Amino acid sequence: MRTRGLLPSLTVRLGTAASLALAVSPSVSAQAKPSADAALVRVHIRSDAGAALSGVQLRYGVTTSAESDGVGVATLAKVAPGEGWLRVRRIGYRPDSLFVKTSAGAVLDTAITLTRVVVDLAPITVLGRRDVKGPMAGFYRRQATGSGRFITAADIEKRSPNNLTDLLRSLPGFRIETRGFRNNVRIRGSRCSPLIWLDGQGLFAGDVDLDSFDPMSFDGIEVYSGGSSVPVEFQWNQATSSSCGTLILWSRRGQLRAPKAKRDASTPAALIAQWLEEGKVFAADNVDRGALIDSTAIVRPLYPDSLFLAQVGGTVLAEFVVMANGTVASETISAVTSSHRAFIDPVRRALLEQRFTPAMRQGKAVQQIIQQPFTFVPDSTARRGR
Repeated sequence: MRTRGLLPSLTVRLGTAASLALAVSPSVSAQAKPSADAALVRVHIRSDAGAALSGVQLRYGVTTSAESDGVGVATLAKVAPGEGWLRVRRIGYRPDSLFVKTSAGAVLDTAITLTRVVVDLAPITVLGRRDVKGPMAGFYRRQATGSGRFITAADIEKRSPNNLTDLLRSLPGFRIETRGFRNNVRIRGSRCSPLIWLDGQGLFAGDVDLDSFDPMSFDGIEVYSGGSSVPVEFQWNQATSSSCGTLILWSRRGQLRAPKAKRDASTPAALIAQWLEEGKVFAADNVDRGALIDSTAIVRPLYPDSLFLAQVGGTVLAEFVVMANGTVASETISAVTSSHRAFIDPVRRALLEQRFTPAMRQGKAVQQIIQQPFTFVPDSTARRGR
């Protein structure tokens, strides 16, 4: 059965992307103040399911507009005193409006609930770490056994080291020897360098300058002091491994975070709205065959470390555009709703790797807006007390 369109018709037309691109962070929303001759209107927007809605477009009059942020708050500054209708719209929700009355120098805090008007797709479920694919699958499998030390991307970001040896210096049993301008790592009092593996390939040509790597470029690091604790597949030389230890480095794949938005650049929600008005992208009820995820190769997001260890579940409703070639347009990815912000980045990275069968319209592949739910369910494999 065909789903309803993502954007019902409106009585007011959508303005330019530039006029709709004002996205206000929670801190800015809280600190914004009205001017002496104008009012400030702060709107808290939630779905009928109770979730904060981001990317909601608001317009008051001809020139005043804003977009809700990640916590569902939109702030309209410099609102002319008087009264009028505030138009509120979000793809996938029924448009609504608020009658507001303002006075110079005043702050008006108000709220509105938008009703979902589309049939949601079946959610992609992330069940703990069971569906991890690629190089990191082995990392998390070995981490569950507890036979070595494991540093995750979250650990690295939390410590924010200047270089890799600074990160390793904090681990028990590590010693850093400085010779000239180079730092060398030694494990458990050994006099030789540990074996270094990078993405499954051994770097055995000589001492590796670990500080030539950016520590923020790794998804995970495994540390083994030697002996039988070193996984068999990384025991290139048993004697050397036993006496010197082993470091296994796993590079980050793809783009973890959304690129920092340029000043005055369109937000993903505003960009999609603009493309929709210009006829560059279509909703589900305006195509002959909707875009379909490649069910034989679903890329599931990686469960965030902190939430996985705490056994915290959650949801993300992601919005994006599937291009005519079956890839996802990175600049259109955003979260309509999310139960925790830490779930958003893994969803984004998974979508960048996911492939789709594109939508078809009049015999041609076209771009389509998708709103895909993701559900994160913790399982009993989480390691506690690390």
